[in-house]
Amino acid sequence: MQNKTNKPLIFIFAITAISLSGCVTNGEKVADTPAAPTVPEQRLVVHDLATHVGNKSMVAAEVDFTNMTGRALDYVMFKTTAYDTEGKVISAHKSGRPNAWLRIAGPLQPQSRTGLQRWEKVWASSDINCFRIEGAEVIFDDSSVEYYPADQIELDLTALPPALCQAVDESLAVNN
Repeated sequence: MQNKTNKPLIFIFAITAISLSGCVTNGEKVADTPAAPTVPEQRLVVHDLATHVGNKSMVAAEVDFTNMTGRALDYVMFKTTAYDTEGKVISAHKSGRPNAWLRIAGPLQPQSRTGLQRWEKVWASSDINCFRIEGAEVIFDDSSVEYYPADQIELDLTALPPALCQAVDESLAVNN
């Protein structure tokens, strides 16, 4: 009787050992292949950025961009920072804060280009040299909201004037 109960157990152990043998390695190490760095998807493409000094040293901002999100947008709000010729931040006129928000109302369909949008009295300093886009908050037609940092906003440099704000490491609108 003891023999009958041991035979099935021996058979099960043999089958288990055979099936696990596929998991045994020969001791050789396989080199880890480094993953390629992921490049953020460009959600907005900026074609033009400009500033214009008007009356009483008030500075206007202009932006032209294309919606590359793949979805319809109700609003886009660009977070911008302006600099003087020494690289010092120029505060926004209305809020007095370092960043000015430029809001564009839609609807903006996927792949559509806005054309040049202009905001008057954004900064109150004729010493402005340039501004850059730090990011953009977008509100989709379904009321969902996303924020795109600067690395998800492509600058179409073929259309932009030479950047004079290289000291602040990105791109930008020069004073015309």
